[in-house]
Amino acid sequence: MAALLRDELHLVVTECGNGIWEWEICRKGEPLPARMRDGPFGSEEVALAAGKIALREFLELLESEQERDD
Repeated sequence: MAALLRDELHLVVTECGNGIWEWEICRKGEPLPARMRDGPFGSEEVALAAGKIALREFLELLESEQERDD
């Protein structure tokens, strides 16, 4: 399942105004049912970098859970 989600999940980085940025993990263009987002960040680049780390850690957690269930 985690391998399938890896292809479906992506980051959306949004400017909230006044130079404030946030990231959110989405699936097929829609926020996850349990929304995963963070901010504020001072730049788009910092928000994107933080979001990439969060997405990687989330996928690693899903994979470890899947391996444990197998």
